[in-house]
Amino acid sequence: MINHHTSSLIEEIRSAYQKIRSQVPWKHEKSSFRHHRVLPFATLAPWLDDRDFQNLYEKIRDHTLVDIYRCYELWSLAKQCQAVEGDLLEVGVWRGGTGCILASAVQQRPEKKIYLADTFAGVVKAGKDDTRYVGGEHADTSAAIVQHLVEELSLENVQILQGIFPEDTQSRVNGKIALLHCDVDVYQSSKDIVEWCLPRLSIGGLIIFDDYGFFGCEGVTRYCEELKQRPEFKIIHNLNGHAIFIKTTATD
Repeated sequence: MINHHTSSLIEEIRSAYQKIRSQVPWKHEKSSFRHHRVLPFATLAPWLDDRDFQNLYEKIRDHTLVDIYRCYELWSLAKQCQAVEGDLLEVGVWRGGTGCILASAVQQRPEKKIYLADTFAGVVKAGKDDTRYVGGEHADTSAAIVQHLVEELSLENVQILQGIFPEDTQSRVNGKIALLHCDVDVYQSSKDIVEWCLPRLSIGGLIIFDDYGFFGCEGVTRYCEELKQRPEFKIIHNLNGHAIFIKTTATD
């Protein structure tokens, strides 16, 4: 039953949404992609009832810059990839929060490895296709910080790869890939990682771009728009900012 107080609150929320949505769309001076405040009216919040996720999130929340909506989506998608052939790879680890979400989600499949690759020296390969990033950002981390979190969570399926991926550490990743989480903020780094991954990505496998929908990451947005032209993928643009590429046919 909706009482007067609830009805009044709903109207206040609608008014607030309308005011925020009235903001004029904008774009970065270096990009043609337009941005606007994205505020869905949907209210279902399954992460609130997922006790395992909630317990994990409380332990990793200070180790990630990713909001709870995208964290829960990573948790859910990694679980759905348990039956897909191959391992999980995250490039762009920062302090290990989302990587440990992926590892925890597939903990019941000990044969699956989770590779966490990062320079641990900040963003690399920023260039003319990028808007805000110039290189070196997010260097406030280390492999030791990530290793400590992995040990705190008693994760035994994680391998940390320090260096530029794929150039420095690709030799340590063998076999097929079931899920790639690409969170590197810039065009060229994203492209190099995905081009390495494409022939290794299993049918049914996923590529998840963390940065697709965010102002300042237009280089990643541009690369995703290019990748959409490939015929082997179905693509979902989630309004939380993720772009999710689902491989449905073999890569030529």
